[in-house]
Formats: sequence, structure tokens, C-alpha cells
Amino acid sequence: MRMSNASSRCFPATLRQRKHVAGRRQRLATTALAILASLASAASACAEHAASMLTTAAYPEGPLWHEGRLYYVEYTAHNVMTWDGTAAHVYWHRDRCGPSGLIEFHGGLLVACYDENALVLLDAGGRESAVIRAPRHADSMRGPNDLADDGRGGVYVSASGVYEKKAPINGTIWHLAADGRRLTQVADTIHYPNGLTRSADGRYLLVAEMLAGRILSFEIRADGSLGARTVWARLQDLAPPTPNEDAYNGPDGLKLGPDGNYYVAQNGSGRVLVVNAEGALVRMIAVPTPYVTNLAFGTDGVVFVTGAFDQWNAPFTGAVYRWAP
Repeated sequence: MRMSNASSRCFPATLRQRKHVAGRRQRLATTALAILASLASAASACAEHAASMLTTAAYPEGPLWHEGRLYYVEYTAHNVMTWDGTAAHVYWHRDRCGPSGLIEFHGGLLVACYDENALVLLDAGGRESAVIRAPRHADSMRGPNDLADDGRGGVYVSASGVYEKKAPINGTIWHLAADGRRLTQVADTIHYPNGLTRSADGRYLLVAEMLAGRILSFEIRADGSLGARTVWARLQDLAPPTPNEDAYNGPDGLKLGPDGNYYVAQNGSGRVLVVNAEGALVRMIAVPTPYVTNLAFGTDGVVFVTGAFDQWNAPFTGAVYRWAP
């Protein structure tokens, strides 16, 4: 399953249309008006729609709308937080966890502990009920980062490896079975896998390969294992670059929205790219924090976005945002 690069190049397509209009002025007025309408649509997609801040946080990630409340993690404070509409509260804390992702699982929450190389299951009351690690005979699950459901009660886990552009490419994808016990590696050799989501038809797992600046697609087999990979999209083909982009600018969080569009948190560019199934850029959501980490969906089309102002230096202050159409 691949994206159409030609249809997703926002600015170049607009320029081509302008040249088309200028070079054929003799065409009927109705044709010119149709082209101008197309230009207006492209300009709307390229415009950035700003999000508003809810609260500051210590390197927030993994937002999740769960039972009518917003949850998110504070990676550097080792907390799972909740937002009650007015203020943030600590829901759970575990020293040296380094939480990076959340998902509903077994009636509670499954937490990806990036620093601990483990998954921690919380019951409905927020108490730890299990700590899940990779089997001893398998390669260690290095840096579990994000989580996505498999459509059958299980969960896919991205294990990112080392966040270093020149480090060996050793990121992996794991599958946790619906029983919460069987943890199996299903893909490897990915350059810092991060966000995960299933495609709209449920047949593919999309993986943000952050340090390669692209999104991969894997066919999901009946037993939860993954087929061969293909390149689904490259960020450079989705939207024009932003100033000061570097080798670490890439896709972080990745979600399929309730509107059928794919939402890509572009870390380093301070924005979320919203892309439809045909590969066309629908809109960009601007976020004041340059290092956008992830997103989640509330009710009535609301999108919650997390990000950090500085991902390299303490105290790693970030913020949680709200955007509505």
C-alpha cells in the first residue's frame, strides 16, 4: 500500500497549476475559475491551523482519550498524567520507567516504559498488575516507544533502539498477544521505529521510521506476524520543509483519525500533517513546541497533541495542546 507522491506535493502542485493558468489565458472563463478553485483548496491544505495549549508538562508523549478523560505520559518525570479539564494530576508513577506510550488493554492501561525496556499493565484503578518483558532467549526489547492495537485484542509495540542517526539500525516491532503473555518480535532493522497505526481497512500496520524520515507499511497476517515492508510515504513528499530541519526531523506519533485521515506528528517541525488515504495533504496543525511527539483523538473532532520545546536539554519542558476543526 503506497502513497501517491505526485498528488501529495503541496507547493509544487500549486506552482504547476499557476503556470498552467498563465500559459493558457485563452481558455474559457469557466476553466480558469475551476483551476483557481483548485488553487484555493491547495492553499487551504498548506495553511497551518494552530492548536491551543492546555498545560505544560515534562516531555509529554502518548496522549490517550480513555473513559472520557485525557491521559498522557511525562517521559522525564516518569508519570502517567490525567487532565480533568482544568488541571493535570499524577495518575501513576514508576521510577526509571521513562514512559512513552499508552493504550487501553485488559480493562486498564498498558504503558510502554522506554527506559526500563518493559511494558507495565495497570488495572482499572491505576495499580500495577503485570510487568511484561521480552523472552530471555530473544533479543531484548530496546526502548519500547509506542503502541497500536492489532484489531484482535493484541498490541503492536515499536522498540526504537538508539536515538542516534549514525547508530546501527536495530529498531524492532513486537506483538503482544491478546492474553497479555506472549510477546514476539515480528520485524527488525528499522531506523528508530516510533508511531504505529493500522490502516483504515485493518490489513496493514503503518510504522513511522523516524530517523529515515518515512512511513513503512507491513501486511498484517492472520497470526499477528507481519509480511514484507514497503515504503508508504516519505515526509519530504508530503509537505514543504521547515527552517532549521536536521537529520532528526522525522515522523514521531502516527494515528488513523476517526475522519479516515492519517495524522503524522512531525518531530522537529512543530506541526501535525493530516493526509488522506490518497496521499493528499489535507491540512497542517501548527504546534508551538518544535518537537511534536504524539497525538490522540477526543470527541467532536478534537485532536490532542503533545510536544517538547527542547528535546536535548534539561528540564525538557513541553506542553499538551488541543485542536478542534
